Amino acid sequence: MIAVGFALLGAFSQALASVLHRMTNATDEEEKRSLAQTVGHLVRQPLWLLGMVAMGGTFVFTALALYFGTLATVQPILVTELIFTLALRAFWLHDTIPGRTWGAAGILCAGLFGFLIVARPQEGHGSPSVSAWVVALTTRGAAIVVLVVLSRWGSPARRAALLGAAAGMMWAIDAAFVKAATDALSAHGWIGMFAHWPVYAVVASGVAGTFLLEAAFAAGPLAASQSTLLIVDPLASIAMGVELFGEQLASSPVAIAFEVVFLLVMFAGVVLLSRWAPPAMEAHVKRSPRTVPVGGASTLGPGSADGGVLPADGT
Repeated sequence: MIAVGFALLGAFSQALASVLHRMTNATDEEEKRSLAQTVGHLVRQPLWLLGMVAMGGTFVFTALALYFGTLATVQPILVTELIFTLALRAFWLHDTIPGRTWGAAGILCAGLFGFLIVARPQEGHGSPSVSAWVVALTTRGAAIVVLVVLSRWGSPARRAALLGAAAGMMWAIDAAFVKAATDALSAHGWIGMFAHWPVYAVVASGVAGTFLLEAAFAAGPLAASQSTLLIVDPLASIAMGVELFGEQLASSPVAIAFEVVFLLVMFAGVVLLSRWAPPAMEAHVKRSPRTVPVGGASTLGPGSADGGVLPADGT
């Protein structure tokens, strides 16, 4: 339950960061600035600074969730960022949310918590061997390379979807590194943690995940990249949790069947929310009433390129 609570806090923090940054962008006037001017402008914006604090909270809460819980529990829960973003748009920014969008959120929740109840993820041995890391990283790295190469051809939607899948795979790797880093922190303390490789791997995979995510945003429709990202990330994280950390899921034939069904229900909710994402958030000054499906951005590190519902992240 502690891990679930921290995972929900991480999802809420990322949703809050997304909305705050979108509000900052929505109230800015369009003008050309150099990189230095852009940075200087942003650091003078209270909403942007508060959004950065919220992003920091996302990392802390997610790391705590992975310390107390399993990858198979934490990573799927981070998808609830979509629902927190929806709630913030509705109750804070007073956007009107259509019933079909609330229905999609309900589908996502039903699938997510149905999976967690049936699967009952349990901690494993918690200490991956070097060979296990080599196999896991080699196979996932090869999959990412293949996805990136294939994304060079095809329609914008296909390219965005493939890059979104690659980003999802990278964020699953990042989550595994975060969990390993929290284990090193527990065993060796704050100073000793920096003598072990996982903490540096977190930084490297986070940068790579952000690069892939931005490439997916630029390649095509947000709905395409977001859907594949939010489907691949939980699945890859569950697999890595079992493979690396010995995490255990209910494995009777009936349990497996229900786990698959609930994951499919959750992913259906993700796709529907992604398809019904709103246009870019507008300035909330002298607004006229309008209908907006849902909006936001993402997981341990990722952010939205427009007013869509993207999560994270990462980790």
